[in-house]
Amino acid sequence: MKAVVVPRYGDPSVLEVRDLPEPVPGPGQLRVQVRAVGVNFADILARLGIYKAAPRPPFVPGLEVAGIVEQAGEKAGRLKAGDRVMAFCPFGGYAEKAVVPEDFVFPIPDDMSFPEAAAFPVQYLTAWYALHEAARVRKGETVLVHAAAGGVGIAALQLLRPLGARVFATVGSAQKAAVVKEENADAVPILYTEEDFAERIRRETGHGVDVVLDSIGGEVFRKSWNLLNPFGRHILFGAAAAVKPGAIARLGALWRLRAMLLVSPLVMLDRNRTLAAFNLYYMASQGDLLREAAARMMEMRSRGLLKPRVGLALPLEKAVEAQRRMQERRTVGKVVLTVG
Repeated sequence: MKAVVVPRYGDPSVLEVRDLPEPVPGPGQLRVQVRAVGVNFADILARLGIYKAAPRPPFVPGLEVAGIVEQAGEKAGRLKAGDRVMAFCPFGGYAEKAVVPEDFVFPIPDDMSFPEAAAFPVQYLTAWYALHEAARVRKGETVLVHAAAGGVGIAALQLLRPLGARVFATVGSAQKAAVVKEENADAVPILYTEEDFAERIRRETGHGVDVVLDSIGGEVFRKSWNLLNPFGRHILFGAAAAVKPGAIARLGALWRLRAMLLVSPLVMLDRNRTLAAFNLYYMASQGDLLREAAARMMEMRSRGLLKPRVGLALPLEKAVEAQRRMQERRTVGKVVLTVG
């Protein structure tokens, strides 16, 4: 089978298309004939060697796929060959076939395309968990969404619409600001390239925010943390600040994230603030919760309330271009690689 391999750490050009043996599903696993692969920032961090969960090179990146069940391993019986599914996979997604744990496989409806399905698992379940489980957003609260025109950002904007929250959303261009308004008409986009988001929010609210959804970290984390109202919740689920366009130095990544080390538990206590962090990759024990959330969001999708936004779809063989454009912050919505 064809697969994209990270043979060594480096910039996007290191990615190679190779012929590899077909993976064999083990106990509780399924082999999926892949039709589309979601591209995530974690794939970039893994390629650069700064994602702790990633295997060492050579490895096949890719944490979510959509396709057709081809073979079930022992003790895997909830789904059968021929079923259309989307799934998390513990790397190995950039390939014509992938082995995935059945606990993290979700059926997809007939009217959902494979690229749309590949844009769902990581983005929507991350946004759902951040808003409903970690932050428990309530009506009337103020929420700050960073990287709002990205995959998770758009999912959060859509999920926030029925919650009755006031939403501020940071983006890097006027085009992305327009996307924010398309996805949530009540949200206030802030171009961080033109103004200080913290000053703008303080000016408009007179205080700060109740919830921060942060996939960036670094200096953005520090400024957002200082914006929190009493009983505010800062939800951290990424570290995009570690990577600059074209940069691969680990020391530089650590330097850019240094501001995140300045949180004092005593300040949290005195100011009634909460810091919560999670990585969907490590949530194997939350399978029931995630399946329930996926089912609820599929029902919302059926009513037209949610729709993944695929901003860029390229063939698997163009993984280099896909990752380069994402690393350079030149994408909107979800980036997907198509297979076959």
